Amino acid sequence: MTDTTDESSAAPATLRGRSSAETRSAVLDLIRASGKISRVDLARRSVLTEATISKIVKELLASGLIVQAGYAESTGGKRPVLLKLNDGGRYAVGLTMDFHSSTVVLCGPDGAELARITAAGTGVDRPELVLDRLAGDIEDLMRREGVDRSAVIGLGVASAGRRGFPQGWNVDASFFDVWEPYSVEDELAQRTGLATIRENDANCAALGEFWVSPEPHRDFITVYMSHGVGAGIVINGAIYRGVSGNAGEIGHMIAVPDGELCWCGSHGCLETVASPRAMVDQVVQDPELRVAIGVDEDTPIAEVFRRIASGAAVEHAGVRRVLEVAAGHFASAISDLVNTLDLDLVVLAGPGFSGVGEIFLRAAQERVDSTGFMRELHPITVRLASIGSETAALGAATVVLQRHLTPHRTAPLA
Repeated sequence: MTDTTDESSAAPATLRGRSSAETRSAVLDLIRASGKISRVDLARRSVLTEATISKIVKELLASGLIVQAGYAESTGGKRPVLLKLNDGGRYAVGLTMDFHSSTVVLCGPDGAELARITAAGTGVDRPELVLDRLAGDIEDLMRREGVDRSAVIGLGVASAGRRGFPQGWNVDASFFDVWEPYSVEDELAQRTGLATIRENDANCAALGEFWVSPEPHRDFITVYMSHGVGAGIVINGAIYRGVSGNAGEIGHMIAVPDGELCWCGSHGCLETVASPRAMVDQVVQDPELRVAIGVDEDTPIAEVFRRIASGAAVEHAGVRRVLEVAAGHFASAISDLVNTLDLDLVVLAGPGFSGVGEIFLRAAQERVDSTGFMRELHPITVRLASIGSETAALGAATVVLQRHLTPHRTAPLA
C-alpha cells in the first residue's frame, strides 16, 4: 500500500517509509528509542506532519503498543501528553552461541537488558547435548527472574556462519561444518517452547547497537569479532542482508594477496591475519612469545587469546607487534568499508576486541582519518560498542522485539 503522507521526499531526515506500514514502524521505533516523547516532538524529529503523527499515534494507542505516560512541562499552552512504549509485562530472550562461551539475556520490550547469565560454549560437543544444556540455562534464567514462559515473545539466537549452507565447502569441522546446516531454530523451539529466530551474530550486534542508542544512527556498520570477523550493516534503521542473507562477511575480504589459505578456500582473507585465531596462531608458533605469555602448543585457544590480551602481555614488544600488524590489516578493511558505503560511523563489538579493542580502534580511526576518501566530505567516527563486548546477545533479543513491534523495519530472514 502506498504511503499517503504529504511530506516532501527531499526532506533529509524524514522517517517516511516506502509504505504507510513502514512509516508507522519507524515512528514506533522513535517512540521506543526516546523513552517518553510528545506528539509535537515526534513530528519535529521524524520530519512528518503533525496530522500524520496524530493518525499514527491514534493507531498505536488503539493497538496497545504504546500508552500515555503523563505530561511534559508547559511551554505556555496546554501541557503536551507524553507517549511511551507499552511494556505490558512482555519479554524477549537473546542467546549467543560461540565455540568458547554462550550468553543468555532477558530483555524488556524496549530492548533494555534485565538479566543475564554466562554459560559454556558449544565446544566440540554434539549439537543435541549443547542445545539441551542451553535450553536448561534459558529455563533457569526465566525461573530465577520470575518470568512465565507465556510472557516471553520469543527467543533470538546469535551465531556465526552462513545462511543457506552450501554443502561441500571447505569449512572448519570444529564449528561451521557441524552448526551451519543444523536446524537450531526448530530444535531450540522444541526444547524451550519459545518461538525462535536465528540470526548472524554481527547482524545481532548491529541491531542491538541501534536499539540501545538514545540518538541512533540510521546508517552505520558494526564490525563483530569473535571466532572470526563479520559485519552487520544497518541501512535506514534496518539490517541489510544481501541476496542470500549473507551480507557483511568482511572476514573474507582479501587482506594479503596470495596469502595463507583460509577455510573458505581463498587465500589471504582478513580472518587469516586479523582474527583472534590468527593472532593466537602467530604467538603459538613463536617459541619466544610462548614463553613470554606462559603458554605452550597445547594451551586452548581461548586461554592463549586471554593471555595475549592481558595488560602485561600487550606491553611485551613481540606481542604488541602481533597485535598492531593485525590491527593494521583490520584498519585497511574498515577504510575500504567506509569508502564503499559512505559511512560516518563504525562500531566495534564482540569478545574478540576484549582487551585489545583500543589498539584496533586507534588503528582504524587513524586510517580513516588519514586515507579514507570520505574524510574530505564528512567526519568519520570509529568507536567501541556502547553495550559492551557481549552486544550480540542483547541484539538477538532485539531481533525478536523488532519482528514483533516493528516488522516493516526488517527484511524477511532467509
